[in-house]
Amino acid sequence: MASKEATIYILDVGPSLKTKREGSNVSRLEETKKVLLKLLANKVHMNRKTVYVSVILVGSDVTNNDLATKDDDGEEYQHVDVLQPLGVATLELMKGVQNDVELGEHAGDCMDALIVALDMMTKFCKKLKYEKKIYILTDSYSEMNTDGSEQITTALHDDNVQLNVIGTDYDVEEEANKPKTLIQAQNEAFFKTLCEESGGDVFSLDEAQDLTSQFYSKKVKPAAVYRGTLDLGDSEKFPDASLAIPVHMYGRTMQAKIPTAKKFSILSESAAEDNLPGGRTGMVNASRTYKLKVAGDMANQEMEEDTEVPEDALEKAFMYGKTIVPIRAVDMEALKLSTVKSLTILGFFASSTFQREWLMSNVYSVFAAPGNPRAEVEMAGLVFALFEKNSFALCRYVRVNDSEPKLGVLWPEISSEHKCLFFARTAFNEDIRRYVFSSLTDIETVTGKKLEKHRLLATQEMIDNTKEFINALDLMNINDGEEYLAPESTFNPALQRQMQLVEFRALNPKKALPPIPNALIKQLLPLPELAAAAQPIEDTLIRLWDIKKLDKPSSGKRGYRASLDDELGKDGVAVDHEHGLSGSGDLLFEGLAGNPHGNKRQKSESMFGTATSGSAPGDPGVSGVAKAGSVFGAGSTLSRGGALGDAAASGMISFEMSAVREIGTSDPVKDFEAMVKIAIIQQQQGVRPAGAGFVTVTMAVDQMKAMIQKVITTSFGDQFYEKAIECLKSLRGFLSSTDMTKYGAAASVESDAEQKEAAKGRVETWNMFIKEIKHMCLNTSISPVRTDFWELVVKNKELGLLTKHEVSEGAGGVSAEEAEQFMTETTEDTPVPAVDEEAPVPDEDDLLALMD
Repeated sequence: MASKEATIYILDVGPSLKTKREGSNVSRLEETKKVLLKLLANKVHMNRKTVYVSVILVGSDVTNNDLATKDDDGEEYQHVDVLQPLGVATLELMKGVQNDVELGEHAGDCMDALIVALDMMTKFCKKLKYEKKIYILTDSYSEMNTDGSEQITTALHDDNVQLNVIGTDYDVEEEANKPKTLIQAQNEAFFKTLCEESGGDVFSLDEAQDLTSQFYSKKVKPAAVYRGTLDLGDSEKFPDASLAIPVHMYGRTMQAKIPTAKKFSILSESAAEDNLPGGRTGMVNASRTYKLKVAGDMANQEMEEDTEVPEDALEKAFMYGKTIVPIRAVDMEALKLSTVKSLTILGFFASSTFQREWLMSNVYSVFAAPGNPRAEVEMAGLVFALFEKNSFALCRYVRVNDSEPKLGVLWPEISSEHKCLFFARTAFNEDIRRYVFSSLTDIETVTGKKLEKHRLLATQEMIDNTKEFINALDLMNINDGEEYLAPESTFNPALQRQMQLVEFRALNPKKALPPIPNALIKQLLPLPELAAAAQPIEDTLIRLWDIKKLDKPSSGKRGYRASLDDELGKDGVAVDHEHGLSGSGDLLFEGLAGNPHGNKRQKSESMFGTATSGSAPGDPGVSGVAKAGSVFGAGSTLSRGGALGDAAASGMISFEMSAVREIGTSDPVKDFEAMVKIAIIQQQQGVRPAGAGFVTVTMAVDQMKAMIQKVITTSFGDQFYEKAIECLKSLRGFLSSTDMTKYGAAASVESDAEQKEAAKGRVETWNMFIKEIKHMCLNTSISPVRTDFWELVVKNKELGLLTKHEVSEGAGGVSAEEAEQFMTETTEDTPVPAVDEEAPVPDEDDLLALMD
């Protein structure tokens, strides 16, 4: 791209342009003026001081140019008016073209205007390097004097000036042989020849309107953002075993940002020009003062008002609690990391191990320093080496001295145009957030058994239909075999719309804003033909995946809090829409659906020190002492079918309970019940496993088992035995449940055999765990021995092995005699049964019998 541009626009305003084209409601002059305004607007938007434009009117009643003569030999270069000589494109020029340019009464000669433009171009540009262009906008109705056209062609070629002509009635490639006069046909043929020889082109008015109405990106002069060396090894310590290649780095992809608004003073703009150095600029000059406020203990006769303090007397300070700690500028400088401008290769790695989403910035091109043959050879060797080895280079980048070092990658780019390295910033290890998701193809149970049928496993029909749906939305060949919305032709819609509105408001201060262009709307909306073709596949996709739309609109809040607001009253008590406010006994887990007592989540002294637990001590029904109405015991509200199902379907999770993601030591029973409820609701809502926010019943059971063992082994004497007993009761009551639907789980299996198999797995889970507890308590090799705790378990006969009479038919369990023998036997070496990998096991998600 040339560093400077000079463009001259020649506008024909002869009397022939007052006519209208077929199908148009404005004159030819108005149409050509609109195209000229678009061309000028592009130059104004560039906002560059090295972009110069000029407008020449031909056929004007005014003659104003340097070549005009009127003597006895005749008149030359008449009716050619230089509206503005070559200069910066301004809004005033555009307003002059829009409001002041009118039809002339005399036909002008476009060749005279072309010669005047060439003379102006030669005098202004001299022999300097410019990108020179001349545009002629005419209807070619007037006769032209083509004598000496060879000299004009030579001048265009020698001065490297590109000539482009826009004709109102010229032929379009698809529509040839438009009706035109003989003079128009001759002029069109002459201009085509002239433009071809100068490297330009001829456009019809329709083509010019289409081209000028299209979106465009701002041309930016390439400037090196880094000029230095690309270092491989330490060139100072090991000059013979290192490499320092002089390179220049240029921006390749840059974000087009919306221009920021400037502060404008109406008062400054309305003031007299004589009172302003630069005329009516409307500029705002901001000034800032610093004042020392007078405090109560500082007030005296010498300082009664706020005192202004010079800026150099200020020091930076930071808050340390409620204390302000000043830091001197010298100390701030000492804390800064001292770096040197550099681009250093740290190592190489296989390109297959790099993930595209790690890139964090624009892409830059790294070239060998121009005019350095050795650097070009060294750079070419590095580029080809990376290409052949399929490798990337990890590098450390410091743009200027004392700036923060950045981590980046270099990869080779080899094309017919250039051979270089591409550079982009990448994240440090601390900046990468890793999220672990469960497999979409393999689902294992807690014992490692892989399931072949599960509601989270996609069938082959589902997979094939999804692939078909994706292929139906392919944009690569939708636009007459070409890619639709290619990055090169897709622009920022916000930026383009703002440019359109600013341009319109500048020329039309009082008119209503124009509508959004159709080209912009098409870019934002899906293609109708594409959507219609994919509609049948979409319907099948919805049916196969059982996709349903929520009828109730969202309240604007996200997560479970949105549904909680609808289920809770102002006092935090759950609302039963059929029976009114529910009492504490009607809640899913007493004290968890809301916080009726207003207790905040607080820190409490636990047996392991001060810790924050997800449970609030003091809540009724969830204390360390068991109640007859415990949620997993006899007489609990869970025995009422559907109580938990309704709550789970509503997605009701209290604000306090939503923070529980692990079982704490303060009230493990309450935390366990909370985790179970969250897991059930998440599964009912189809929440996918994602990071620390996802909870399963398997996690709750495993954590509860670990917590019980921890409480027993770390108890000082029998201090926490009672807490461990309550945890065992809660866990046993959950695993011994005979009907999972009362926990809000809808069975997803079709046969009773699978339900019984899952229930059998839960029973075996408890029986194996209680045997582990007995073995741990009676094993004399463990210090201290916890035989006293096992005596407490024996006294609570409901904590023994699950028998066949306590569980549903076919769910396993031991005989009553075996359970009695287990509780009375006091052998130290109680064997712990090994896990049977082939035994029926529960669902890997939550031990809830393959529930939906």
